[in-house]
Amino acid sequence: MGPPVLAMILVLVCNLIADSAWSFEFELKLTYQVQWGNVKIAEAEAEWVFEEDSYVMSGASQTMGIADKMRNFRGTSSVSGSTANGIFQPLALKITSISNKQKKQAETSWSPTNGAIKTTRNPKIDGEKVFPLRQNSISGSIDPFSALLNTMDTIRQTGRCEGKYRVYDGLRTAILTFHDLGEQNLIKDRPSAFSGSTIKCGVVSKSKGGHRINNRWRKKNREKDDIVMFISEVKPAVFIPVRIGVATPVGKIISRLHMPSLIITGR
Repeated sequence: MGPPVLAMILVLVCNLIADSAWSFEFELKLTYQVQWGNVKIAEAEAEWVFEEDSYVMSGASQTMGIADKMRNFRGTSSVSGSTANGIFQPLALKITSISNKQKKQAETSWSPTNGAIKTTRNPKIDGEKVFPLRQNSISGSIDPFSALLNTMDTIRQTGRCEGKYRVYDGLRTAILTFHDLGEQNLIKDRPSAFSGSTIKCGVVSKSKGGHRINNRWRKKNREKDDIVMFISEVKPAVFIPVRIGVATPVGKIISRLHMPSLIITGR
């Protein structure tokens, strides 16, 4: 499994949403285990802190087992943002990754007054390896984490998974579209996995710049069920993805919320 697939999984798994009437503060810690069949290939963990009008997240991820031998990957991410009128708006995003001893880092800020986006990267983007990042694709974007928070809030309000966002993480930009695929009752397929009622959500990511020019993992025409999130209300008004399936050329990769690790305080 290459970093593009893992990055997509990690963007999807570390998100949640709570009642947008922010009259309380709470924290959440959670861990996702990523498997290819019965083989554990990665793990991701995240810690969220929500306050009345702001939110912060810090997360970490790493490959394991056979995936670690094939493509050693370590990554960290952090995001901070503000909430106003039920909308999540990023203020800062930092991502760092080390893959096969090659380190990449990007720090992005959004102006709180006009939304202007600025990024510093190390190293600079190699124009011979990736498609160009054009300013007209970056302008008006939000980070992927905040896009998912806004989508989860739509689920809270309407019971349906729907949304379309221009997203940017400092290295890549894309259009994320969320499709409602109805409801599904999940059966526990691992001892630590979730079981119960979920909302099924298809996710389509259309790259607009920064992705690899030659990438055997990328399909030209993605289907709305190539990436599927199963979202459940684990506490009143708290919605969390409990399982994510990603179709790849070598089979389906599944990320499961490790239920014993789920800690919610302040609720």
